[in-house]
Amino acid sequence: MGRAADKIFTRVFVFLIMTVYFWLLTLAGLVVLGIGPALRTVTEMYMDFEWDYKKYSIVTAWRRFKVDFWQENLHTWIFLGVGVILAYNLYLSTTVNQAWMLFVQFIIAAALIFDFSLAMFTAMLRSHYDVTFKDAVKLAIVQFFSSFIQLLVFIIVTIVLILVSLKWPGLILFLSPGIYMFATDVLSHQWYAKIDKMLEAV
Repeated sequence: MGRAADKIFTRVFVFLIMTVYFWLLTLAGLVVLGIGPALRTVTEMYMDFEWDYKKYSIVTAWRRFKVDFWQENLHTWIFLGVGVILAYNLYLSTTVNQAWMLFVQFIIAAALIFDFSLAMFTAMLRSHYDVTFKDAVKLAIVQFFSSFIQLLVFIIVTIVLILVSLKWPGLILFLSPGIYMFATDVLSHQWYAKIDKMLEAV
């Protein structure tokens, strides 16, 4: 019982560290220039240190945050820019009261899901493997279509975490980002295993 409680406490504490570091680094980049590098930094730290909370430090986080800062922002805003355009077009489509517009809205919503999923999968892959942005995007596209069940679970987890965070806003500041990065990584393990097998076969 004591060991289980210690394990739970350690995981919650690491989620807290990940979330706090994420927001500190995001603010350090004035949000607009911080969110992408912050996500990459925290994800890489989790993959390197996992539950060894003693290895997490703001000094290490800051050092990693500055690596490829501008390039990481460019890659992040490619996805965010596309997402903003799609979201705006989805909003505009709601002002047209035509039956055929429902099909258009479905296509735009699907494209939004694709763009968001690709952004998260690419971030995870670049943190897990030493690959270029272009190659990570290719792998992320294959991951998106490789397993419908995995994709469905990813979407459900995303929606549930958003709803829970909206109900309890304090989670956004202290736990939600860390939990979400962890959940996305766990859901990608099956794809990591396939990539590892392909690399071994080369």
